[in-house]
Amino acid sequence: MRLSLFPACLALFLYFYGAAPVAAQNTLISPPGNQDTVTLACNPFPPSKIGEDPAKPGYDVEILRAAFATRNITLITPFYPWRRAYFMANSGQVDGLCSCSYLPEREDEFFYSNLLGHVRVAFYAVGTNNLKTLEEIKDAQDMTVGIVNGYSLEASARDAGLDVLLVNSEATLIDMLLSRRLDVALSYKAPMDHELRNPDRQLPGIKSIQDKIISNNPYYSCISRNAKNPAALLNELNTGLTTIRENGLFDSILAKYGVTRKDGPPLQD
Repeated sequence: MRLSLFPACLALFLYFYGAAPVAAQNTLISPPGNQDTVTLACNPFPPSKIGEDPAKPGYDVEILRAAFATRNITLITPFYPWRRAYFMANSGQVDGLCSCSYLPEREDEFFYSNLLGHVRVAFYAVGTNNLKTLEEIKDAQDMTVGIVNGYSLEASARDAGLDVLLVNSEATLIDMLLSRRLDVALSYKAPMDHELRNPDRQLPGIKSIQDKIISNNPYYSCISRNAKNPAALLNELNTGLTTIRENGLFDSILAKYGVTRKDGPPLQD
């Protein structure tokens, strides 16, 4: 439609030719000017959300900013730990979450956007012996399983009767696998693989860590029902996502991070 042409072109221009690189804001302060703004809280989840890298804040962040830009809306993306981000969104202190997976109980708290990507969940172990019999979460009932604290994987694992050991990061999961304090780790592939490839963390034996994917599920951006006009905000976001998928910007952003839409860019929680 003719009405959507200018915003779409504007988004492309701002993305490729903006005067300053995209930054991962860590503030709730709106940028100067009179433009409309939206604030979505992000949690660090590389490579989809990278709080410490202003030049490459993550493909989820860039996709969401580009989508809102087609609607002449500026997106602010402060980074917080997952539990704090969730609380702030649920309580209406921010307009929503950059991304989250679907849970029925969240429907009372959030509106879900159109699809952003897919979350891939995998078991990790040193070598393949502990992975051979694992096809779903419940198959690890006789193992010690490490999970990053705050991920919804913890609830899934406990519901399946697993012996769960919570840690603070993917880096700790790797350390505990290599020291044999875990039989397996249960993690989202995106941040775990990112940490395994970290050039500053090429530990002895790290290349012996193998993985086995057990699920590949959709994820979304989540607009708080306590935001101002959440239904209208959701419509603006979905319209923008459709626009950047159709004009190729969505795929261009993924390519910047070495991801394709076929890969199903994996999410957080």
